[in-house]
Amino acid sequence: MQNMNFLFIFFVTLASTFLSAMSGGGASTINLPVFLMLGIPFPLATSVQKCSSACWVLPAARNYLKNRKVDWMFIIVFSLLGLIGVLAAVSIIVGVDQAILKRVVGVLILVFVLHTYFKKDLGLHEEKNPSKARRIASYPMGLVLGFYEGIFGAGNAIAFSIWTMYTRGYDLLRAMGHYYAVSFSWTLATAILLAYKGVFDLWLTIPAILGGIVGGHLGSAFAVYKGNTFVKNVFVVIGGLLGLKLVIGV
Repeated sequence: MQNMNFLFIFFVTLASTFLSAMSGGGASTINLPVFLMLGIPFPLATSVQKCSSACWVLPAARNYLKNRKVDWMFIIVFSLLGLIGVLAAVSIIVGVDQAILKRVVGVLILVFVLHTYFKKDLGLHEEKNPSKARRIASYPMGLVLGFYEGIFGAGNAIAFSIWTMYTRGYDLLRAMGHYYAVSFSWTLATAILLAYKGVFDLWLTIPAILGGIVGGHLGSAFAVYKGNTFVKNVFVVIGGLLGLKLVIGV
């Protein structure tokens, strides 16, 4: 039975991470329901998911940002602000009302996706030299996205990408790469804090990490190969399905 669960978790995380790395839709929206179906408690399921994410987001970021300018100052400051949100989230993760949170986030994701769909040129090309005020305005969102990452995280890449396309002028591929670089510290911190609280299982975590690494590398590499237009179309479809799933609660 243990061997079957090992292989099952490996292939589930591989498939979910492939889609997530390619679209930003969030592997947790597939992984967490599957883990819960296996009888894994929510805090432990979150721990497994975050350990997996911490191991695949950097390879994905590297694929997206290869031969592109990396905004290291933005990554560092945004990550630190997000870590404050992560700390707050982990402290309440056991008692937070997941159903309400998911529906609120689902509505926001649908708004983002619809706007992206109707704004035909959004994310296809980089904007040169956005204003200093817009660049500064990008930072406070780190607190919000870090908090949500610590609890659930599905759709964070969508929110981050649209936010940075407007405030920092990124195209979609560059935005996705910066998100995965930023989210490394958030997912790692969440995993460490949960482990410190005793929420950890090595046997469940290993296949999730292995599946995540394979899926994250393949998904991001394929997205880069296909380019901004393809990723935007997948972004809209997967994001729309994710938003509806969160709102409806299925």
